Formats: sequence, structure tokens, C-alpha cells
Amino acid sequence: MKIENAKITWLESGLPYSTDFQDIYYSREDAIAESQHVFLQANRLQQRWEQSSDIEAFHIGELGFGSGLNFLQVMELWQSMNKRPARLHYVAFEKYPLKAEAMQRIHQHWPDLANQSTELLEQYTDHSEGCHRLLLANGITLDLYFGDAHEQLNQRMADACPAMQCWFLDGFSPANNSQLWEESLMQLVANCSDEGTTLSTYSVAGKVRSALKNAGFEVSKIEGFGRKRHSLFASIPAPNTEAVESTADDQGLAPIPDSPWLILPKQQFAGKNAVIIGAGLAGCSSAYSLAQRGWKVTVVDAEPAPASDASGNSQLALRCRLFNAASPEAQFFLNAYLFALRQFIHLKQHAALKWNPCGVLQLPNAMNKRNPLQLEKLQQLYSEQIVRLLSEADASTEAGIPLTEKAWFFPSGGAVDPTSLCETYLAHSNINCLFSTRITDLHRTDEKWQVDASHSLPIDADVVVIANSYSATQFSQCAGLPLLSLRGQTSEITANETSNKLKSVVSGSRTVFPANAGRHLLSASYANSSNLEKLAADTLENLVGAAANFADTDTLSEDVVLDRVSVRCNTPDRMPLVGMAPNLEMMRTSYSELARNARAKFGSTGEYYPGLYLNVAHGSNGLASCPLSAEFLASLIAKENLPLSRGIAGRLNATRFLIQDLKKQR
Repeated sequence: MKIENAKITWLESGLPYSTDFQDIYYSREDAIAESQHVFLQANRLQQRWEQSSDIEAFHIGELGFGSGLNFLQVMELWQSMNKRPARLHYVAFEKYPLKAEAMQRIHQHWPDLANQSTELLEQYTDHSEGCHRLLLANGITLDLYFGDAHEQLNQRMADACPAMQCWFLDGFSPANNSQLWEESLMQLVANCSDEGTTLSTYSVAGKVRSALKNAGFEVSKIEGFGRKRHSLFASIPAPNTEAVESTADDQGLAPIPDSPWLILPKQQFAGKNAVIIGAGLAGCSSAYSLAQRGWKVTVVDAEPAPASDASGNSQLALRCRLFNAASPEAQFFLNAYLFALRQFIHLKQHAALKWNPCGVLQLPNAMNKRNPLQLEKLQQLYSEQIVRLLSEADASTEAGIPLTEKAWFFPSGGAVDPTSLCETYLAHSNINCLFSTRITDLHRTDEKWQVDASHSLPIDADVVVIANSYSATQFSQCAGLPLLSLRGQTSEITANETSNKLKSVVSGSRTVFPANAGRHLLSASYANSSNLEKLAADTLENLVGAAANFADTDTLSEDVVLDRVSVRCNTPDRMPLVGMAPNLEMMRTSYSELARNARAKFGSTGEYYPGLYLNVAHGSNGLASCPLSAEFLASLIAKENLPLSRGIAGRLNATRFLIQDLKKQR
């Protein structure tokens, strides 16, 4: 999951030169003019945006993000236009990303793009694999995929994503970087395209033209830039109806993949109205992501205020959940952590979010003792910008107070007041809230959901997101979900002269937060229960567990000011449930053959409730996992590129437990 950065040297002219591919990053003549000519003008972006100003979003794909010049130019053009689509979605692939320092040095050569460069570099991530979603001003979303383009495109949920309207092919020369121009990759590009999709590149090599033609593009040479005679333009033509019908008759339907339950039905919504059930982190982040896309959102919660239940502790710690091996689960938590960091930094700059980037120290006794973290494996998986192991002395220096042992250090992590985060989310002008209101029933009529609520008239909605934790099972549509209730009790103690020196969050058998308003939060007990009674035994365990983090057992006072009990929601595999809500009864019937043959093949796709979505069961990791989960849902609903791979989406899909049970003949 740790990515390898580009290896570059600097020529006397100041140009960056790739030592791996023996090529320069951009034209020696006039990089900006070449980018304009070969990509923006060849694809007629300005004219197309003016002519399609009534559409919701325009999607551009790029192979070879490099220095980001094409993106900066697209961003500048977009920001200069009044008549254009509502949103721009730029999806770029790069195997060897430039380090942020190199990117900044390159951008200094383009002072006219300084504003765009600043906005990009504020969020640019250069060290980890996967999809990094950057939400920029003026309705621009940049999805940066770091890693092999074949693998990233193969894992993209193309069936649930819109087609790209335009492609830029801007890798290094085909002679030096043949893998980025192979026919198999061009076929993946074509699979993510549709009738009318255009494509341009500086290369007119015969191999490139042949690969694009075989993938279904119509290809032509056009005027090149500068001393280059030609550049290349391609497009997807209208299909030949007779040929398509003949092919369908001869070959039948397209093959269903190995996990057909992950193929989602196409959704059409009459309007852009959503109801979110639940005003914790999952519900509020979902509301915010939808509201950012112009949806009118009503958040309904049975409590009198947001973040009243498990999301309502005075502080939560943001750190990355770590794994010893690469997996979709590990990739999800890594990218979710990085997305949450970017979002919190942005919200603190533009709103009143109480975010303290104080770093987080995680002691070995906070880990899973059955599967302890292994240094060599973590060093292979995670950049030191994510986590690094500190000696006892160095960890104590970071903490400001002597600790008992070495610690894993998350230098970018920190603490958030979750109530302020939920309130920041809900402050969006497109969001309306109904508190002290309990949802009594959900049922679908025609193309709408009708949400029956206490103290309120029924609400009609195009979309409903169930985000009310373990209470989701009160609805018949969610009755079969394997949700667990996990009781947790936190304690707040008075800070003293010594404990006031604590600078970072320290997590051991209990987590201790730096003093806030004269108190330390100690978090939290963990039990399979939904009992909300405050227990003296849990208070004592909090005090003892917290004190054990520090070399001096008298570091913390025992003056308990407040105890608070709430119930977390989790699943048996500790992964949240995020995505369309499955009709489990119909799924069980459709895939019943798996109980007899775990390798059975199917010709039917998944059965889901139209317009009904889940965002629950984030357990103890909700601060990190909720923001990206909300973005995934909003993109799914708004028909945008999805920031999660098929493998990750499968690990979040609520059908996974049913399929596992059927295969085990349960």
C-alpha cells in the first residue's frame, strides 16, 4: 500500500527528468501551450461545457498525472467559465507520483497557475496507494489513483460509475513506457467510455493507434504542437444497432462476474431529496456529502441534538486502523484515514471545527494480542507519514510525559470534538434537521420512499440513508442485518499540573486525551451489551487502564468529574455496512444454490431496495471511516466516479454475511 515515488533528476534547464523512463515530464518548448493544444483544445472542452451546462457532472480521465499540468489547466478553464456543468470530476492514474516537494518546485515555473497549484498542493498526498479523493473549490473533485493503472481500472466499479466523457493519455513515450499504452489497457479505457467519449494524446505511434482502434475508438491524426507534425484524436462512435443485436443474439448477455450480488441495479430518481435517519457521525457526514452535491437533505433523529449517542463523547481520536498484510480492508482504512484528515483540515479552515492535530501514540497493549503488529510488515505497507514506531524515550518526548513503553506514532492524527464535527456538517444550507423525532415506518410508493415519523407529517424522499447504528434493525428492510451492540463507558477526570503537559493522544488499554477545558477524557470500556447503566467497575477500570500508560502511576488524578455510557454498533467482521440496502430475502432465494455448491455460477445480479442505503456499524473507527463512506454513498447516489474499488465495496456490502452463510451451508 506504500507507493514508490517517481525518481527524477533536474536538468540544467530546470526541467524534471524521469530516470526510470529516460524522458522529460513536459515540453521543452512551451509546456502550457502544448497542454492546451494537445488536450484541452483537441477535446473542445470549452465548447462542450458551454453546450452541456444543464448536465450534473462532466468526467475526465487521465493516464499519467505526472506534474498535474493538464489538471491545473482544466481547473483554470473551469473556474473562468460561468456557463458549464454543475460539477467537474477528474479521474487520474499515476503509478509513480511525484513527491510534494518536487511538485511544488515544478509548479513554480507556471506562475499563472499559482492559485490552482496552491489549492491542489494543500491536499496532495504522495505516499500511499489507492484512490485519493480531493474535494476542491467550484465543484471540482479530483480522484487520484496511485498504483498500476491496469490494476486500478480493473478494480474500478465501472458498472456503477458514469462513463468518462473525455480521456487524456499523457504517459511517458510509448518507446520508454510501453505498459501504459498496451492494448489491454486501452480496452479498459474503452470500457470506461461511451458513445461520444473523446480522447487525445501527443503520441501517434502505430502501436498506440492500433491499440485504440482495436478497443473500439475511431482514430485520426490532427495537427501537432510545435515541431511535432501530428498529435492524435480518437472518439467512440455511435454503435451499429444491427451489429449489436446480432452479437447479442449469437453470444447472449454479457457474462456475470464471480460476485454478481455486487452488481448494483441502475437508479433513477425523480428529484434530489434525501432523508437521513440518524444524526451521529455516519448520518451527519452522509447529509453533508449529499448536500455538497445540491441535494436537499432532511436529517431525522430521535434525540434532541446531534451526536447524542455513540458519537457524543467529548473527544474522539483520529488514527489509521493498521493491518499486517495488504487487503481491501487495510486499503479502505488507509484511504479513509487520509480522506478524513484532508476534510478536517479543510473544515477547520472554513468553519468552527474543533480539530486538534496533536498526533496519536498507540501503545502495544492497545493492539490485538492474538495478531500483534509486526514492525517489518508495517514498514513495508505504510509510509512513515502514516505511522512509525518510536522508542520509549522518543514516544515520551512526543507525549510530553514519560510513557511505559515504545509506541506506534501517527504524526498527522489527532483529536476531534465530534459534536462540533456533526454541527459543522449540519450547518450546510441544504440540510434541515428534525430532532426528537422517531421514524416509525419506511415504505415505498411509486418512485418515492415515504418516511413516517412521530410528531411530523410523512416525508417523501427519493433516497433514504439508514444511519442510526444498531437501531437500523427496527426497520423490516434491515431486520436480517448482523448488527452487534457494544457498550462503552468513558470517564472524564480533572487535569493536574503534571497531566497538563500531555501533548498527544495516548492509547493503551485505555485512551487518554490531552487536557481540554481542564479535563482529560479516558476512553473506553468495551462489552457485548446494550446496558446504559453507569458502572463503578468500569470507572475503576478506566482509571487503572489510563494510569498504566504512564511511567509514573500518579501522573493522572483520580478525580472523576463525569462518566458517560453509550452503545457502539459493529459487525462480526468489524467492517461497517455501507452501500445499497440488499433485499436479503430475495438474495437468499436467488443464490440458494450456493448452499449446495459454493462455486455455483449465476446469471442474475443483486437484489436491492431502490433508493435505500446503509451507513452503519463503524464501531470504534467511525471518526476515520464515516467521511469516506459518506463520500462513497453520495457518489453512488449522484452517479459519479466511486472512490472505492470493487474489492473494498464488497467488504462493505451488507450481502457479504448472507453469501458467507450460504457457502458454509448455514
